[in-house]
Amino acid sequence: MKKWIWGVVASTVVLVQGQAYAGDVQATVSYTQALELYKQKKYQASYQAFLQLVSTDYGNVNYNYYLGRSAFFIKDYHEAIGSYERILISYPHNQRAKLELGRMYYELGDFVQSKRYLMEVLDSNAPETVKNNIRVYLARMSAIDNKPHNSVRATLLGSVFYDSNLNYSPQSDNFQLPSGTLNFPSDIGAWGSEQMLTVNHRYDNPKKYGFAFKNDVTLYNRWLPNQTDYNILFGSYMPALSWHKKGWTTDAALYVDDMTYGKNPYLMSYGIAPTISYMPDLTQFVSTQFKLLKKDYQSSVYRDRDAQYMQLAMLYQKRIGALWTWYGQGVVESEQKQRSSDTVNVDYQALTARLGMNYLFPKGYSAGILGEYQQKQYLQDDFWLKSLSGANKRQTDTKLTLTATLTKDIQQTLSAQLKLSVVQNNSTIKIYEYQKNVVTLNLIKRF
Repeated sequence: MKKWIWGVVASTVVLVQGQAYAGDVQATVSYTQALELYKQKKYQASYQAFLQLVSTDYGNVNYNYYLGRSAFFIKDYHEAIGSYERILISYPHNQRAKLELGRMYYELGDFVQSKRYLMEVLDSNAPETVKNNIRVYLARMSAIDNKPHNSVRATLLGSVFYDSNLNYSPQSDNFQLPSGTLNFPSDIGAWGSEQMLTVNHRYDNPKKYGFAFKNDVTLYNRWLPNQTDYNILFGSYMPALSWHKKGWTTDAALYVDDMTYGKNPYLMSYGIAPTISYMPDLTQFVSTQFKLLKKDYQSSVYRDRDAQYMQLAMLYQKRIGALWTWYGQGVVESEQKQRSSDTVNVDYQALTARLGMNYLFPKGYSAGILGEYQQKQYLQDDFWLKSLSGANKRQTDTKLTLTATLTKDIQQTLSAQLKLSVVQNNSTIKIYEYQKNVVTLNLIKRF
């Protein structure tokens, strides 16, 4: 196992070093040279030049401004938006950046965001000529704002990983895998691959509705060539009606998922998952989601696990300057069994706290670290312990997880990521204690 892990790490280091070397051998460019290219209207060349300069100083206002302007002329509106947002993160009252953001979102057809930034400039002490131009944009949007329009975004992830202990697999907000039982002779370590596709669709028709239609789809596959009983095929669908006003977004969502574990159908969940989020500015984001789900296990072996699941999750994210991001999340959840069987532990309450941070390095590198603490308390005496020893004792688990990531942006929409995770689970009942390490190499493509 250790040889395989170090092989992955070494391969990633070679990849990172090779990309860093390739960037170093590119001809360096000065701000004066890049600006001259822009003035000569050689926008593709100035775009590349300012892209290189920004990678050395993400917070530089002039670098970002002219990168955004160059990106606008070559119609790379997403890069332009990123440039102006970096300016506003450091200088939240920069009216020039807000004006350009309003124009970029207009070009992308996102009139909600466009109006937000243009109205802020209109209410400022900007010159009257600038305000007149804004009024022209607002008039254009009013003329076509009632037309229906669709937007679709997607992310595709492919990975190879090594998990030192498949018997105890991590939980997520979407699914819970079967945990280990008493008769496991030892930990099972194996390498495998994962593929995940997320698609986010939004449909607006302001002339007919005062809300948008959203459809979020997730497809996930885990494949272990030598341990096929641990393979996972998972899919979820979450349709929602969405309202947005002055930084607030409310999604009235339904939720359904289905999971196959090994070769057999395992679990289906369905219910409601409303979300409220607030983004007062580009440096802060707050969201709260409530889930109420019915869990139906598809195999008769696991039918006694059928349960009602509730979760309340709150997230706060804060950007500090152009380089630092930190975030914290608190999750309260519970399960209550739907059947009278006492042969499995089902009813529980859990509290999870997560704290993480990311730092953006030059040349498209970023590093992150995430710590997680979870306490999970079962509400009935453990069946196995009582059957074997006659003891009446309830299971309470305390899980600690530490995850570190190193990410390299290969292209604007393509990233490579190395992730290392260490999990330690302590329990009041020793048979449920475990430790595991996971090494993952991800390739992430955004559309």
